[in-house]
Amino acid sequence: MIINVLVTMIKAKRKDHSLKICLTTAGKAFYIIITILYILLVIGGAAFGIHSALNGSNLYLNGISTVALASLLYAFQIANIVLVGKKNILIGRLLVDYRKMKKVDLNNRREMTFVYAQKSFSFSTRWVDIALLRRSISRRS
Repeated sequence: MIINVLVTMIKAKRKDHSLKICLTTAGKAFYIIITILYILLVIGGAAFGIHSALNGSNLYLNGISTVALASLLYAFQIANIVLVGKKNILIGRLLVDYRKMKKVDLNNRREMTFVYAQKSFSFSTRWVDIALLRRSISRRS
């Protein structure tokens, strides 16, 4: 899932060069820290699993579990990254045209809800730069 989200971001940036990451400074720091932590957990879990397997111990399953759990948690967090552009907004893997968004609501509970293609969507705005998001949505007409 991590590769899927990253490939979607790269493809969307190729189509719309105006897309940029819409994160606060704390959000950027948070994602840098969890990326470094994820890399360390994957390398450490893989090394522990290989070392345990070579020694004939059954503890190698703990290393595999660590890698799987770290990947799952990192995938959930990376799917909340928002990219805004002149015409589109990319939320995880969902590329939305501003002009087709209806009933946009940025509430104070750290989430944004909107209707797109007759479906209701909501996402967390905990690490999102709200001012930049509001500006980009208000230009959508």
